[in-house]
Amino acid sequence: MKYSLVLILIILAAVLVLKLVKCDTDYKPSVSFNKPELFHNTNWRIYHMELDLYRDDGSIMFSTWEYLETTNGTTPTTLANILSSYITGFKQVNKTHVAVAAHSQHCIKMLNRVDNSLRTLAGTCGSTGYVEGGVGTGRLYYPYGIEIDVRNPDRLLVTDYFNHALRSVDLHTGELSTVINSGFNHPRYVVWADNKLLVSNYHYISQVSWGADGSVTNIKLAGSLSPGYVDGSFNTSRFYSPLGITRVGYNMYLVADYHNKVLRLLDLNSKQVGPVCFDGETSCTISSQLPDYPWSILKVGEDVYVGMWSKGIYKLSGIRLPFDNLTVYLNPGENTAEYKLPGSSYTGYFQEGSYKFSREYNNYPEKSFYYITVLKSPIVRRLMFVSRYDVSCRLVRNSFNRILLTPAWRRPSRKLQHVCANDCNMSSEIQPWYMCKNNELTVYWPTDKTFSVVTKEVPDKLRDELRERLVGQETEYSEVEFQTFRQPTVEAKQNSRGERIHFLLFSTCADKTLRYDSVNDFCS
Repeated sequence: MKYSLVLILIILAAVLVLKLVKCDTDYKPSVSFNKPELFHNTNWRIYHMELDLYRDDGSIMFSTWEYLETTNGTTPTTLANILSSYITGFKQVNKTHVAVAAHSQHCIKMLNRVDNSLRTLAGTCGSTGYVEGGVGTGRLYYPYGIEIDVRNPDRLLVTDYFNHALRSVDLHTGELSTVINSGFNHPRYVVWADNKLLVSNYHYISQVSWGADGSVTNIKLAGSLSPGYVDGSFNTSRFYSPLGITRVGYNMYLVADYHNKVLRLLDLNSKQVGPVCFDGETSCTISSQLPDYPWSILKVGEDVYVGMWSKGIYKLSGIRLPFDNLTVYLNPGENTAEYKLPGSSYTGYFQEGSYKFSREYNNYPEKSFYYITVLKSPIVRRLMFVSRYDVSCRLVRNSFNRILLTPAWRRPSRKLQHVCANDCNMSSEIQPWYMCKNNELTVYWPTDKTFSVVTKEVPDKLRDELRERLVGQETEYSEVEFQTFRQPTVEAKQNSRGERIHFLLFSTCADKTLRYDSVNDFCS
């Protein structure tokens, strides 16, 4: 009785802990750095920065007024001078070529680093407008930021500032077209967030998404049409002229909030905007002021470089997302996720939501908070049994044979339930299916065992248990009877390990309106 009472008290205490750490909806994630150090001194504003791919020595390439330069923190080297035009943005398309936004000339130029030649890539230099077409025909109106289109690396994406649009440039032909021209307010800089594009606008961040049907949407993600400084949820947050954006962690981005003279944390995991602080602050509840107005921002390794309005480039080191904020995904169909806290022996069971934890971090206990966000998995990975057969695809495609094939698939499915035992069940909702290519027939038998997006392969323990139950039964369980074929019973082929039945995880989108991209492992 005494031990039972102790056990009950322990369980109640664990439940109480989970309730206490459940976050309020107004919590703000934060990130901390050491105090800023001057990296490169100049009186000119730093529009954009990238790690110099051509020099490959850790130098930072940057644009300032009419110049494109590179520096390792000492003497800068001028790469290009575009007279009478601010260079607000550029993008290295490879080690030797740089696409440059000639902002005041309303065109895109291409710099060849080998011979320092400069040519017009897109638009009509010296002429404004909103026209699609090739070089000398297409028109831009103050192009601003440039990024490579990860969906098609042969194209560039350009923010068209006064046309309030996102334009596309063919790297080979210079053909200029429009991606989308709605939802923008003087778009500036862009950065990829997986398969979506984050865009800094006048006082907000928007998000451009591409649908499986080719449609393009642009929504206001965080901030407002009105300026201000407000941390918290995306829909209540406010910026004051956000400019550069860089990624600092999984789904976490830093934003240069220009007129507020601070950096802000954009947390896509919790859909919150939070402060960025420096050592010496009493608490990280509001962003620390920078030495000057921040324009551009770049993360290289564990350091972040901030380009200022008139005081050069500053370096922020010692980044602390204490423990990093974590994202845990629910397995499909489950209401709780089992997760062991980092640096602890405690395992918790979390429902969907956000949870706040603290931990001592050096001498900064006020900065030792981290958050665990529990989300529904965007991708469902289903355990499948798979076998392959040497069968003529011509016979399989015969309409009469296809009718008789359906019961042929179901018979092995019933036998495979013995292999599942208590670990899974053969699916009653999804029927087995097949595909035939090059006279090889592949049959898939689905189970009801599913995993979240973070599980890429069948877990070793589950695989070993399934394999053990197949010993001595594999040939029989994988045999398929074809009533109309000359060879009525067909054995499955063996792979290089001598297996006739294989296990894999088949991925689909949880949202049935989206399409799964197997190459990039995401839904769009």
